[in-house]
Amino acid sequence: MSPRSPLKSFPPTYWVVIMFEFFERGAYYGMMSFLSVYLTENLHFAKESVGVIKGTIQPLLYFLPILSGAVADRFGFRRMLMVAFALLGGGYLLTSQMTSYTAVFLALVVMGFGAGIFKPIISGSIARTTDEANSTLGFGIYYWSINLGAFLFPLILVPWLKNSPMFGAKWVIIASALCTGAMLIPTFLIYREPPRGTTETKAKELNLLQTLANAFEIIYSPFVLVFHFFKRSRTNSTIVSLVAAAAVAASLWLFSVRGTFFFLFVSLVFVASFAIMMLQKRFNTSSVSRRFLCIALFVTLGAGVWLLPGLTSFNKLITSIIYLTVLSLFQIESDNLPKFKDHSKFLLMIFIYSGFWVLYFQMFDSVLWYVHDYVDASALNGFVNRILGGKVSFKFDVEHVTVINAGTIILLQLIVSSVVKNVRALPTMIVGIALGTAGMAILAISANIWVFMAGIVIFSVGEMTAHPKFISYVGLTAPKDRVATYMGYIFLYGVIGSSIGAILGANLYVHFVDELHQPKVLWLIFSGIGVVTILGLLAYDRLIKR
Repeated sequence: MSPRSPLKSFPPTYWVVIMFEFFERGAYYGMMSFLSVYLTENLHFAKESVGVIKGTIQPLLYFLPILSGAVADRFGFRRMLMVAFALLGGGYLLTSQMTSYTAVFLALVVMGFGAGIFKPIISGSIARTTDEANSTLGFGIYYWSINLGAFLFPLILVPWLKNSPMFGAKWVIIASALCTGAMLIPTFLIYREPPRGTTETKAKELNLLQTLANAFEIIYSPFVLVFHFFKRSRTNSTIVSLVAAAAVAASLWLFSVRGTFFFLFVSLVFVASFAIMMLQKRFNTSSVSRRFLCIALFVTLGAGVWLLPGLTSFNKLITSIIYLTVLSLFQIESDNLPKFKDHSKFLLMIFIYSGFWVLYFQMFDSVLWYVHDYVDASALNGFVNRILGGKVSFKFDVEHVTVINAGTIILLQLIVSSVVKNVRALPTMIVGIALGTAGMAILAISANIWVFMAGIVIFSVGEMTAHPKFISYVGLTAPKDRVATYMGYIFLYGVIGSSIGAILGANLYVHFVDELHQPKVLWLIFSGIGVVTILGLLAYDRLIKR
C-alpha cells in the first residue's frame, strides 16, 4: 500500500482558506504595487500626504487582528469572514471611485478594516486544520499562496488593466473589489468552521466584554509589570502620584511648545493604566459602581483629549479609541506575573523585529517613487523583448517591484526553508535581516536597473529567511485556546513597521531625494535601521530570551 500523499493530509477547509488567501493577497498587492504612484501622479496628492494615508491604513490592518482574532475565537471564523469580505470588496470599490483626499482616505480605512479582520482568521484556520506533523508544510503552502497572488496580479493583471485604453488605472482597484467581494460566495457555500480543540471551547464561554479584555491582555503586560514593581517596592503612593503628575505636566509642556503628541499620548496612557489598576481590586467584577467608574473614566479621558487645543481630528479619534482599550484593565486578572513577563518578552521581540519591516514597507512607497524618478529600465526592457521575439512588448514599471519580490520567494522559498528548518528561530531571523539590510544598501550603489534588481532579490531572500520562521515559531507556541488571538498579535510588527516606515520614508524621500537629489543617503539611512535591528535581536537573544 503506497504511503499517503502529504497534501491529502489537509481537510477541504484548508484548501478553501488557501484560495481565500491567494485572491485577497493578490487584490491587496495588486493595488498596493502602484497605489503610491497612482495617488501622486493621477490624483496629484503630495508625497507627505500619501505617507500619512499609508502610515494610517497599514498600521490599522496590522493592529486590528489583535481584536478581530479574539472576537473570531469567540463568535466563529465563518461569521467574521463574511464581514471581512464585505468590507474588503466595498472598500476597494469606494477607493476606485473617489478622487478627493478625504474620500480616498476613508475608503481605504474601510478596506483596512476588512483586511485586519481577515488576517487572523486565515492563519487561525490553518493552525486549526494542521498539526505538528504537517504544520511546516501547511504554513509553507500558505506563504506560497501569499506570494503567488503578489506575483501574478502585479505581473499580469495590473499592467494589462492600467495600460488598456478600454480600462485605465482605477480598474486595477475595481478588480481588487471584484476578487474580494466574490469570495463571499464560497464563504457562504463551501467554507466550514474549523474544529475546535477541547480547550478552545472555553473561548465561547466568555462574554463580549471579557473577550475584548483578553484581546488586550498581552499589549498591556508592560503596564502590569511596572505597576507591580512599584507595588512590591512599597513606593510611597504620594511619590508615585507626584511622578505621574510631573510626567503629564512635562508632556503637556512639550506638546504646547513643540507639538510632541507622542509623549503626551504615552504619558496619559500610563497614568490612566496605573489609576485603573489601583482601583481595580476595590470593585467586584459585576458591580454597578465598577461599570459606572469605567464609563466615568472613559468620558473624562475622552473629554480631555477632545478639549486639548492643537490636536488634529484624526489624532483625537485615534487617541480616544486607544483609551477605550485601556478600560480592559478592569477585566484583566493581573496577579499572574510569570504570564505577564512572558507576554512582555514576546512584545519586546516583536518591537525589535519591527525594525526590519520599516525597510520592507519602503517597497510600497519610497522604492516605487525611486523607480519612477531615477531607475532607467531600458536595458532590462530590451533584454526581455529580445527574448520574447517581438510577440509581446514588455516595459518595466513600478508594479514589477512586487513581482521581483514575490517571484524570488516563489522560486527559492522551499530551498531556503529546507536549509534553516533545524536552526533556532532568532539566529535565523538575524541572518535574514542581515541579508535584507545588505539588499537595501545595494540600492545606494547605483540607479542601474540590474543593480536595483540585485538589491531587491537579496532583500527578498532575507525576507523569506526571517519571516516564515517567525510565523511558524509563534503558531507552534501559541496556546491552543487562543490561537487566533496570538496569531493576531504577530501582526504588531506591521503596525510598528508600517506606521514608522510610511511617514519616515515619505519625509526622507522628499528631503534627500526631491530636494537634495541624494538617493544614496536615503538607502544608507534605512540600511542603518537594519543594522540597529540586528544588534537589538542579538542583545535580546543574549540578555533576555535565554
